[in-house]
Amino acid sequence: MQDLSDRLGTFFFVTAGNALVVVIVVVVAWLAYRVLARVVRTFVARAASAPSPGEGELGAEQQAIRRAERSRRLETVAAFGLRLVRWFTVAVIASVVVAVFLPSAWTAIGGLGVGFGIAIGGAIGFGTQQLVRDYLNGMLILGENPYSVGDIVAIAGVRGTVEEVGLRRTVIRDMDGTVHSVPNGEILVASNFTRRFARVNERFMVAYGTDIARVTAVINAVGEAFAADPAWAPRLIDTPAVLRVDPVVDPGIPVLVSFAVRPGDQWAVGGEFRRRVLDAFVREGIRLATSQRLQVDGPLPIPVADTDGAESGAEYT
Repeated sequence: MQDLSDRLGTFFFVTAGNALVVVIVVVVAWLAYRVLARVVRTFVARAASAPSPGEGELGAEQQAIRRAERSRRLETVAAFGLRLVRWFTVAVIASVVVAVFLPSAWTAIGGLGVGFGIAIGGAIGFGTQQLVRDYLNGMLILGENPYSVGDIVAIAGVRGTVEEVGLRRTVIRDMDGTVHSVPNGEILVASNFTRRFARVNERFMVAYGTDIARVTAVINAVGEAFAADPAWAPRLIDTPAVLRVDPVVDPGIPVLVSFAVRPGDQWAVGGEFRRRVLDAFVREGIRLATSQRLQVDGPLPIPVADTDGAESGAEYT
């Protein structure tokens, strides 16, 4: 009887010790997760409120939109990371419980670990390789912020306005209104046309023999008047002016005009500036270069006589 009592006492003592170990592991893991979540949320809040380069040049409404969009992106990344931490924590706790209360089962699981590892690795490598690449690249995109919702970009052969940025895909609407869903794993190079500032580069091809000094004066005068126009001045960063005369090519002499504008306004500003310069060229009698075509008119073909000596009935024009 005494032996049975000692065995029960030992069993309860060992069980209580094991339960205490499990409770300590659970409490420590829960506290560590709570501290990590608080630190991550604090970091996200500070990063979202910090202005990005070039954001100070935007209006108050645009700045608020950019901050809200940046906050959503960072919160998406943080939530995904914390979800992975939760899964890892649950797996660690489950492993501790099995190892403490079922050591023989833990030994068997450890023996099968290599097989499970190979199976899981093969599934990831062959079945979900593209999906994993999409999510990993999406996390980098959301973290590094190469483009935001509303930016005009060119990615994976698609050019248009960004409408959505997620962990797996980026949604773009092109100039025709077509919506493209681009997997993030396919994005190797992202070209952003609306970050900080943009440039308008216009080449005016004038005819040979044109007075380049006069052309330069006319274009610069148009640029100064354009920069002084209240309707267009807020969109300009630099005053349009002739930058250089490029090497002479057929069919004329290219004169380059380059100036900086606010991001997203390069197309409207470029079109208006081009129209004003062409109107000034017409007023000043400056001719643009046109390609020369040489047309050779050969003699009409001679009618071929048939076998009887009669001319064929073919008509030639």
